[in-house]
Amino acid sequence: MTLDVPTLAVVAGTVSVMQSVAFVVVWSLNRQIPGIGRWTMCSMLSAAILLLVSSRLWLDLPLLTQLLPTLLNWTAAAFFYAGAAAFQGRRASLKWPLLACIPLLIGYVWFGLIDPDLRLRPLFYTPGVVIFLGLGARELFTERRPGLRFATAMSGYATALYCLSLVYRALTLSVFGAPAALLANVPSQTILFVSSLLWVLGWTFTAMLLVNQRQSFEKQQAHRAQMAAAEELTRTEIALAMTERELVAERAQRQQQSLLRDLHDGVGGVTANLVLLASLGRGEENSPERKELLRHIEQLAIEGNREVRLLMDVLQKGSVEWSPFLQELREHAKKLTAAQRIALDWQVVGKLPPEPLADVAAQLSLMRALKEAIHNLTRHSQARHARIRVSFRPRWVAVRIEDDGIGIHPAAPAQGGGRGMANMRRRSEELGGRLTVRSGPGCRLRFTIPLPIRFASIAKKPPICELASSATTSGSWAI
Repeated sequence: MTLDVPTLAVVAGTVSVMQSVAFVVVWSLNRQIPGIGRWTMCSMLSAAILLLVSSRLWLDLPLLTQLLPTLLNWTAAAFFYAGAAAFQGRRASLKWPLLACIPLLIGYVWFGLIDPDLRLRPLFYTPGVVIFLGLGARELFTERRPGLRFATAMSGYATALYCLSLVYRALTLSVFGAPAALLANVPSQTILFVSSLLWVLGWTFTAMLLVNQRQSFEKQQAHRAQMAAAEELTRTEIALAMTERELVAERAQRQQQSLLRDLHDGVGGVTANLVLLASLGRGEENSPERKELLRHIEQLAIEGNREVRLLMDVLQKGSVEWSPFLQELREHAKKLTAAQRIALDWQVVGKLPPEPLADVAAQLSLMRALKEAIHNLTRHSQARHARIRVSFRPRWVAVRIEDDGIGIHPAAPAQGGGRGMANMRRRSEELGGRLTVRSGPGCRLRFTIPLPIRFASIAKKPPICELASSATTSGSWAI
């Protein structure tokens, strides 16, 4: 039984049109797959080529039925190669293949239109197609990913068989002198259209299989990436939990150090003075001096009780508004200055911040620093007038405490003794601010603290043993 070549041409053209429709549908649904768009163009051009070739049964226009199909065939083969390279994640190198097609096109035009020789024309047509299809098959054979190797190998072998059929036809026509008409019923032309039909069907099947396998491969990769991300998230959570425990431990140590400083500046100073006065009182008989010592002991006991209640109130209430905070500080300053017959000028300038002092450690540290400064003023300044000015600005608050007393002796910082000034300076730094001191005549201390007030640790921390041992020296002038 002899296959009718014109019928094969029509069947191949019809199948090729159906293939192009299938590729368009697949491309519209899977545009994220690299190379599928170029393969769709290849299938559409192949369908147009076979339709133009089949039209030779009714038309005799060499430019339309001979030259144009040849150019479209080379273009379709180039799209096939570009799609295969893109599918493998590479860029197609088209420069040298296109340059090689220039002399082939010249020879094809010469022997097809100017000096018609049907036997030699396939020798110029076939190499261009074989070059591009062979490069595409080579790209497919380089696939190494599991699940994709079978389909790419099938597509590569189908392309290679189609190229062999083209080479066989060219050699048969040029060497053995077989009839050269494209639609002639000879074995070479039959093999050409049968191989074309098989390549269209085989490439369509393998291309659909590649799309499906590529989607499965990408899903597996996404699942592995999700598992890796979950493991990394677990490791991160474990690391964060460890860091959080370390921060909690550091915060507990910092709070312990802050509590030691508060005990030193508050209750520690009161109890140290009580011990000193009690030891002096043992040597006194009934005399005005003894009564005076007892009066001081009573005042210190009351002060110690106030310090303990202050600690309890701060820990219990948490946040406090600025108004009661300043009222507490003013009453404390008025009481101490009145006892020493020092005239006090109290001023508050600016608008109070709307947010309260929410940080317990910050408000306690600020109150301690300011009370320490007022204690130093009343104990050692020998002043007659004092001024406390609290100035509020949008981003900071400044507290200036000044007097007209004897000032600070230059040798005082080198005498050791108490650590009141060092503690005031450190408390200012822990609140993010600074303390400036000027002396002569009188003394002026200025605390500048940013708003909102928060407690933050600083680089250098005094040893706990040093803070604890310093509690017995808080009664001396600590500057």
